[in-house]
Amino acid sequence: MIDTAAAARPAPTSTARSQASAGGWLPYPSPAPHPALGGRRITYVAGGLWLGLRAMLLGLDAAAAEHDPTAGACDVLRLLAAAAHPAPGGGYLTDPVADLGRRPVRLRPDGAGGLIADQP
Repeated sequence: MIDTAAAARPAPTSTARSQASAGGWLPYPSPAPHPALGGRRITYVAGGLWLGLRAMLLGLDAAAAEHDPTAGACDVLRLLAAAAHPAPGGGYLTDPVADLGRRPVRLRPDGAGGLIADQP
């Protein structure tokens, strides 16, 4: 499970992670690298995006949202990442996502070989 208290704390310091949005950063619980992201893994997710992913899961599969909301939200993010394309300046960017306020999901380098997920 994700440590929801971590939302109040910023992620460990790095250039990319120091620009935390309101709501803080949550550690991404899956250590698996993502093939669509050049084999890199997602390390942190912005708190606001995490809430949006969980809301998306509820709309997509209420039973999964009830059974294991963390794993389901991870699955939603992995599906979005599969459709991401390289972003200018590094990382990846999805097309705007209707269920996330018509904003894209951005996966930026975390400075340690992984990616952090947020929304521009």
